[in-house]
Amino acid sequence: MKNYLIITMMMAAATASAAENDTLVIEKPQRVTIVTNDSLQSIHVEGKEGNSHFDYQNTIQLLDSNYVSTETYNKSLWDFMPFGQKKDDGDQQYRSELVMDIAFGFCTATGAADGISIPVGRSWEIDWTILDYRHRLKKNAGHYLSAGLGVDWRNYRMTDRHRFVKDDNGVITVQPYPAGSNPDFSRIKVFSLNVPLMYHYFLRNNNSFFRGFSVGAVVNFNTYSSIKTRYKLDGEKQKDFSKDLHKNPVTFDLMLRLRMKGFGIYAKYSPCNVLDTDYGPKFKSVSFGIYL
Repeated sequence: MKNYLIITMMMAAATASAAENDTLVIEKPQRVTIVTNDSLQSIHVEGKEGNSHFDYQNTIQLLDSNYVSTETYNKSLWDFMPFGQKKDDGDQQYRSELVMDIAFGFCTATGAADGISIPVGRSWEIDWTILDYRHRLKKNAGHYLSAGLGVDWRNYRMTDRHRFVKDDNGVITVQPYPAGSNPDFSRIKVFSLNVPLMYHYFLRNNNSFFRGFSVGAVVNFNTYSSIKTRYKLDGEKQKDFSKDLHKNPVTFDLMLRLRMKGFGIYAKYSPCNVLDTDYGPKFKSVSFGIYL
């Protein structure tokens, strides 16, 4: 029965080809799946030479001695978007895409004023790129440029015997805890809206553990900041909290990301001071971690 079906489909396809002669040549496909049963034959081609995103499907179904043929190229969630695909030399390929990722990391400080000690492992960062628009620069190549929009939370935490203090004039200083106190932590938190502007290179080989790298800058619009300090004095828990610090309203980071199979690692360095130095001590931000 299967042989009869295949012969019938081939004859029907040949008849159709006489009216419409379409030829598709796929060079070095990465994976080909052929499914055949009594009423259907399906061919699915994933990837090809120079384009790991290529996706081709052809299905021929026998219905009441007639056949129905369907053919698709690179169908995806983004088909409804005008920049989702671009036809190039008879081959539809992705030239642009939208992605989202989230990063978790640690923060520390460099170029810090006397008294500031922010140890690695006690201060953290969450960086969520909500929307990142990536455009491929060349056909059949892994070069991309991207611009995105995201949010970022950073904590700079001290755990020694010094704390951040904001006075009535809004000036932030580093001072020792009151005599006889038992310090817990003193931290500055900064929340930002950010715009990452990146260059990416991704390997076309999906079997490699190392997938590519990204370099670029992240512009931060710092919209919220606060100080929180916790300690015990005479056995009683104490908490000091202040917000609306004089932080630098706009800063930028230099960022490097390495993409592995299933996850990535990143590092960021900001040459800008976190606080306005007219109102607070100098220190610059360094962070690193993983992203998904």
